[in-house]
Amino acid sequence: MKNFYFTSKLLLLFILGNCGFSQAQQATLSAGNNAQSGTGSVSYSVGQTFYEPQASATGKVNPGVQQPYEIFTLATNENAVQSKISVYPNPVKDFLTIDFNTEKLENSRYQLFDGTGRMINQGELKNLKTDINTSSLTSGLYMLSISSAGKNVKTFKIIKNR
Repeated sequence: MKNFYFTSKLLLLFILGNCGFSQAQQATLSAGNNAQSGTGSVSYSVGQTFYEPQASATGKVNPGVQQPYEIFTLATNENAVQSKISVYPNPVKDFLTIDFNTEKLENSRYQLFDGTGRMINQGELKNLKTDINTSSLTSGLYMLSISSAGKNVKTFKIIKNR
């Protein structure tokens, strides 16, 4: 009986001693790594769904729950046409100028797209220089597509500032 009592205490002590080393939650991670320096270390992961605060004598860390996101690539069917078209100023505040320089394009049009790919403005380009009013647009990234005779000639990334 005394041997059973000693064995059960030893087993209980073993279980309690290993509780700090076991993991209560597991997650399937798509990526992650460890970073170390002379002052400390940190582990990070991509795809973690649960988190647990960590504390020590030197500080406390409360990691946040990571949110999934998708990256979409915008693509155009541009031919490798050497075009002398310039667009300025970029970043733009109120008016964006499309300058054809000496290039002649017939039936030229422009289309302005927001970051989600929605067309927000379009028009004809009849002169060598055309100004587009951008004062009503919010700050952000826009795509300006210039076409001639129904074919895409050039696409510009435009940054709008307030």
